[in-house]
Amino acid sequence: MRGRKGAVVATVAAGLLWGSSFIVVKVGLRTLDPHWFVFLRFVTAAAVALAATAVAGRLGEVLRLLRHPLVVWMGLTNAAGFVLQFRGQTLTTAGKAALLVNTSTIFVAAASWMFLRERLTPAKALGVAAGVAGAFLVTTGGRLDGGGTVVGDLVILGAAVVWTAFTLINKRVVVSRRASIGALAAAVPVLTAAFSLPAALVLAPGRFPALGLDLWPVAYTAVFCTVIPFSLWSWGLRHISATASTVILLTEVVFAMALAAVVLGERQPAAALWGGFLIGVAILLASMDSKEERAAGPDVAPE
Repeated sequence: MRGRKGAVVATVAAGLLWGSSFIVVKVGLRTLDPHWFVFLRFVTAAAVALAATAVAGRLGEVLRLLRHPLVVWMGLTNAAGFVLQFRGQTLTTAGKAALLVNTSTIFVAAASWMFLRERLTPAKALGVAAGVAGAFLVTTGGRLDGGGTVVGDLVILGAAVVWTAFTLINKRVVVSRRASIGALAAAVPVLTAAFSLPAALVLAPGRFPALGLDLWPVAYTAVFCTVIPFSLWSWGLRHISATASTVILLTEVVFAMALAAVVLGERQPAAALWGGFLIGVAILLASMDSKEERAAGPDVAPE
């Protein structure tokens, strides 16, 4: 599939893969320091992506992207977002983390309207509201007195704010169509690993994890929650708006809770069913908005 329909399918697929990360990360944090977890995840992702771009003969393009200011900012904001999320997940539940990360929908909708000049149509606004409400019901059952701490929730909310900037910058880069998605999917993990290393050295000195089977979450999240979904999501952003993309990505919340039920045996309240329905409505509304606008301003990807 091509164009808008293909972009919606690609974004949903990215959401499903990212949804699985909340469970895998929670399991990995039982034995891994969150700061080293982030660094190792993106070092591994960078190695995989660089190998793929080398085979495709695009290493030169990756090197050019590594020097581009906006791509550097993507790496910095991505590193900050993941450090905050992983740190927060040591203090709260996977379900609440999924919900709070996806509150970036609200921030992206407002910021896209202010900075990217994307129209906030009635359908899109209703989709945002339905998606956020559905995510709330799915992850909390309509209540806020579940597990976790206020500190952990606030830390992950901070990650959502940071990823708002990441989403908008990525939109500006990919909409120019001058940078291949494969090259961008390699450059961002390289920069993310570089920017996350200082946090690991300062906040978790002397705790570098030993090599062993406990590192399987690193390998899984590097490939199936970083390289592949980032490529799908970035390609989708070429055909749909940042707001629509973020609303569609609320599918990761539904999948995260479903996977938690299967893997961890968590019981889902009846409210979760209504939440799933609302998110389905949100995806439909976002995908029906046919008048997508390109990012304002000049092309920002390198020549």
